[in-house]
Amino acid sequence: MDFTIVTPSFRQLDWLELCLASVADQEGVKIEHIVQDGGTTGFSDFVRPMQARWPDREGYALRMFSEPDQGMYDAVNRGLKKGTAPLCAYLNCDEQYLPGALREVAQYFQHNPSTDIIFGGVLVVKADGRLISARRPARLFLPHVMTCHLPNFTCAMFFRRKVLESQQAWFDSQWRDCADALWVMDRLKAKIEIGRTMKFTTVFTDTGANMNLAPNAVGEARKIRDGAPWLWRRLKFFWVGLHWFCKFLDGTYWPRRLAYSIYPKGSAGKRTSFFASAASPFWVDRWFIRKRIQFSSRRAKN
Repeated sequence: MDFTIVTPSFRQLDWLELCLASVADQEGVKIEHIVQDGGTTGFSDFVRPMQARWPDREGYALRMFSEPDQGMYDAVNRGLKKGTAPLCAYLNCDEQYLPGALREVAQYFQHNPSTDIIFGGVLVVKADGRLISARRPARLFLPHVMTCHLPNFTCAMFFRRKVLESQQAWFDSQWRDCADALWVMDRLKAKIEIGRTMKFTTVFTDTGANMNLAPNAVGEARKIRDGAPWLWRRLKFFWVGLHWFCKFLDGTYWPRRLAYSIYPKGSAGKRTSFFASAASPFWVDRWFIRKRIQFSSRRAKN
């Protein structure tokens, strides 16, 4: 196997079906897809038709488990420990891979043997598949991640298994929503080489119920910022400016024409093609929502 892909699951079977399809149709690589469900009602009935639709074949194995866990990151750890492939990733139920994504990632790792983690580009779409934003991966600076946010999507994060095993780099399941940011921060501290492919590999669906703007996620993010060194916090606007400048140098701010193919709801058996005449890199609605939440949080704290 080339890849272990883990999908943590809980009460999202309608989205999970689409996620499964997007992994099963990847070509040019060998994949074990491990679904780690936390006890969804009806999961065992769901498993049978899914395994019949995408049966195990040469280079592809679907393994689905349902057992109690301590949250999403505990489920991810459980799945990663069950896997054996040298390249790993986790993909949530409401996320998908674009055609050829894993082959592109495998080739990147092959051509860059010293790179242990890579980030790809992400398309943010509405529930019906229409594009909201096209986000290419940014350069990562520890002070910026620690005082602001993790700018790259972990649904487009891929890493070598040796990072997990040599550093015991499992996700900290004590954190319910921000363990991925902490994981990346720890890798930056360890000076692990992190690469980027500017190609789009993954789709993130804005379902309106994504966890990263929930109260607990906001509280955990604030705890991370509060734990940053005092000088880093004082220089926050410098890190933000540096982040924006680097994105400008990378050419990520310019809208482009973009065609993509995904599984929208109701069509798990066939990808649907979409076209955006000007794929914007900005996720305007989410930016305003985040700022409103942060402002309300500061007022409540004071």
